[in-house]
Amino acid sequence: MDFFAWAWITILGRLQTVFNADSPYGPVALGGALVFTVIFYVDARRRRGRRVSVAGFLKSIFPSRILWHPSSRLDLRLWIANTVVFASAYAMLAIGGFLWRDATLNVMQWAFGSHAAAVWPVWAILAITTLLELLAYEFGYWLAHYLFHAVPALWEFHKVHHSAEVLTPLTEMRTHPVEIIAFMNVIGFFTGIVFGAMTYAFGPGVRPFTLLNANAVLMLFIVTIGHLRHTHIWIPFTGLAGRLLQSPAHHQIHHSDQPRHFNKNLGFALAVWDWLFGTLYIPEKHEKITFGVGAEHVRFDSVLRTFAAPFAYSAAHLARWAGGLPARLRRGGGAVSQPAPNARASEG
Repeated sequence: MDFFAWAWITILGRLQTVFNADSPYGPVALGGALVFTVIFYVDARRRRGRRVSVAGFLKSIFPSRILWHPSSRLDLRLWIANTVVFASAYAMLAIGGFLWRDATLNVMQWAFGSHAAAVWPVWAILAITTLLELLAYEFGYWLAHYLFHAVPALWEFHKVHHSAEVLTPLTEMRTHPVEIIAFMNVIGFFTGIVFGAMTYAFGPGVRPFTLLNANAVLMLFIVTIGHLRHTHIWIPFTGLAGRLLQSPAHHQIHHSDQPRHFNKNLGFALAVWDWLFGTLYIPEKHEKITFGVGAEHVRFDSVLRTFAAPFAYSAAHLARWAGGLPARLRRGGGAVSQPAPNARASEG
């Protein structure tokens, strides 16, 4: 088999995994989001005493001003370009998780010695593993997201995602490949450690409650409101729910171009790490929000520029940082200063 045939078969295989029943863009996830949207639309219209209709639903949920916006058309091109990267990154997450699990297990056995697996009820082991894996996944996501906002050289890559001027479910994949790979590796590191500790405590084969072959809580989020984070549909969680869970409105706030919203709501499904680390912004009322990165959106008018430009801008940040390093070391007696916040933060 020649290289091109191998490459084509590999790409088709990766694309197929994106649309599998248990994938984030599979029929269950997208169908669940559509069902949830219908329920939301019907409830909202009836509470306002307005008529429910198919035409009204389509006009409200799929407005032409968003569907045909230049930003949405670029989202589609980037989504197609990133599907192979996305599928490969998920494979990398699984492999990395196994590697860090085994490394953690080996370290714990070296430090504490081998021992018989704890005998607990199966439901208790499943529940503990589900919760800890979810918290580890969310912490890895929050930390990677925080770093891509806080470190200017990384922000240049994350700026691709924030350059969207309207939000659609395809905006999820308006992401630079560097960011996709980095997020999956950070998440794999923390979830791997958790599974290593759980394997040490309860023996091989430990796993969470699953739904569509993934953590049940995480997948439940994806098949209901996960895809609504990148839409214009305002669904807020307030009170305790707003401190525990990321609602679609939470993430729309995150994409806002208004300084009071910068660097807020960095979690994926949970808001607990944002709550703990002070990056939580609970949308108490329906705020008027606009999206994007201002005049800088011209950097992201094609797939090629979107993928290539961040490398140049990131390298410029690194060069400036490296150029000032000797002076900072002399001034700080060897200490390196904290990374500066990204441009969005400094603008505020």
